[in-house]
Amino acid sequence: MRISKLIPALLAIVIIFGSCQTDTQSNESQSAKYVFYFIGDGVSLPQLSLTEAYLAQKSGQKGMKQLNQSQLEAHGWFYTHADNRFITGSAAAGTALSTGYKTSINTIAKSADRTQNYKSIAYKAKEAGMKVGIISTVSINHATPAAFYANANERSSYYEIADQMFASGFDLFAGGGIKDSKGEQEDLPDLYEKKAQLKILQKNADFLNAEPGNLPLYFSHERLQGGAAMPFAIDMDESDVTLQEVTKKSIELLKNPEGFFMMIEGGKIDWACHANDAATTIFGMVDFDNAIGEALHFAEKHPDETLIVVLGDHETGGLTLGNDDMHYETKFAILQHQKKSHEALEREIEQLIQQDGTLEEAMQFIDENLGLGTKIELTKAEEERLRESWKASTGYSGQNVELLYSSVHEFLYEAIKIQNRKAGVGWTSTSHTGLPVVVHAHGVGATHFDGILDNTDIPKLIEKIIK
Repeated sequence: MRISKLIPALLAIVIIFGSCQTDTQSNESQSAKYVFYFIGDGVSLPQLSLTEAYLAQKSGQKGMKQLNQSQLEAHGWFYTHADNRFITGSAAAGTALSTGYKTSINTIAKSADRTQNYKSIAYKAKEAGMKVGIISTVSINHATPAAFYANANERSSYYEIADQMFASGFDLFAGGGIKDSKGEQEDLPDLYEKKAQLKILQKNADFLNAEPGNLPLYFSHERLQGGAAMPFAIDMDESDVTLQEVTKKSIELLKNPEGFFMMIEGGKIDWACHANDAATTIFGMVDFDNAIGEALHFAEKHPDETLIVVLGDHETGGLTLGNDDMHYETKFAILQHQKKSHEALEREIEQLIQQDGTLEEAMQFIDENLGLGTKIELTKAEEERLRESWKASTGYSGQNVELLYSSVHEFLYEAIKIQNRKAGVGWTSTSHTGLPVVVHAHGVGATHFDGILDNTDIPKLIEKIIK
């Protein structure tokens, strides 16, 4: 999906945003009937700033072109450290954001020593009579969504985690598929066949045409990619259901007189940042922000009953705007020449290698898909680096760059790195970092999220506002 198809939805929300503003003081004493909890995995201020700077430069503007989340009423930031490590992981971060407790790395909604189960804010919302929806662009039993409905010693216990999804009593799960649905060894009963507790929909059209009477249900995206995740936003076509569309339909399905709690995760932003893929990160951020726009549409109609909270769980990649190659210059708009994610490009470059493709064909490939060569001029030194990496990628050793969620041929990794650096983007890591994370809030109780917080404060504040 080209970003030009994503931007109109973003602009529409920005235009109406002024009419969404509510009287903050009058809202502070009220309870939230409808709660939207947006988590951008791997997102902190750098990811937000890059996206806004890119949109501005692409449209010929100076400075930033604000996303919906930047225009919410309240803004703060919070610390993210885990119980046993300064740089957190998604399981520990998800536990803090869902239960209000720190835990150890790879632990899902349990104490750091794994002897005590914690109850998530989603279960508390359900006990308060609200309908509950859990949405993610990655597998529904991945660390962040899992922290809202499961308890597990290890985040990698995918089968056991997904089994708890069916027993949760929640009303809606949507987005990614079930990772290891037959167990790690594929020797267990297929969880997709467990239809007694949840109606399972695996066709996009079936979900978009579903009625509230179909609840409880689980929608697994029709075109799942690696890791049972939805496609990257940059790779979606017209037949795909976006996170924005899933959010819009989920609002329709969950709306009821008792209210709802909805957790919506933009999970693949993190995957793009692990790969140091700036263009794919931007597309993911815009898709995530358009989903926030759907919540703002809803809040405009229910201003005194709605709370929207938007945040990340940690920063990924050590992203920054500026690098030592470009000094004080930035050319973020050149990222528009990238046509597909690193994951999609990897599949194509692998096919080229298997067909004994030449260096000339490889250079043409990155010209067509990244703009390197004609639209983005390469120096002699950069061309030499690409030649050497192509030799490494096609030689006897077949060298790859191993990332957390993918493996990228050295040639493609080098090409994306060159493109990113020429845009003025810098990365320090292919892992998480310890940066604090930004939180934005809008509606009932929004100002509670102002200032400096800890990640464990967030669900406690939401619980207070629900009550």
